[in-house]
Amino acid sequence: MKFSCFKLAALLLLLSGCATSYNPDIDYNPEYNFDQLQTFVVLDDFEANQEASKKLNRNLSSLDNDRLIKAITNTLKQKGMVEADKADADMQVRFQLVTKDKTQLRTYNTGFYQCWRCRGHYGYGGITPVQQVEIKDYVEGTIIIDFVDPAKGKSVWRSVVSKAIKKTKIPVEEKQAKIQELVNAMLASFKAPAVPAQ
Repeated sequence: MKFSCFKLAALLLLLSGCATSYNPDIDYNPEYNFDQLQTFVVLDDFEANQEASKKLNRNLSSLDNDRLIKAITNTLKQKGMVEADKADADMQVRFQLVTKDKTQLRTYNTGFYQCWRCRGHYGYGGITPVQQVEIKDYVEGTIIIDFVDPAKGKSVWRSVVSKAIKKTKIPVEEKQAKIQELVNAMLASFKAPAVPAQ
């Protein structure tokens, strides 16, 4: 797939559908103490990894990359966390987008036809089902948000959403809201930090 199509596919994944249509797959380390988290930083890998050997997030436009950072930041602040510099953050948040070409194969009956020579052989009394096969090529997009412990350099919480990409045009003024809905759904189950005792 050409890079321009790849970038377009990424854009459409983020901007299609609504939050209720997303079913994120959540994974986390149950032994990790999430109550200790108070501060976070969203790492902007778009600027950091532009070398040919590091294509992380190169498929996002810089506009959507910034919208995604803003949406993650807004959601975590609403959960009580405080944005901090990379050196001081309790948790680093990374995100990436992956696309994959897929094929869907569907078979279905479209009706029946008379087959006098088939009488008694198939149990339909001379009526034989007509079966058609539909092959559909599509692109599946997967967005991943990782919470990485900076001391360990390992992910301790992850949210993943995969969807077939719809070729839908979204007005510019609605794009931030659509991305915010997606991020809200992906981070809905992330536990807000405990409020420090006064």
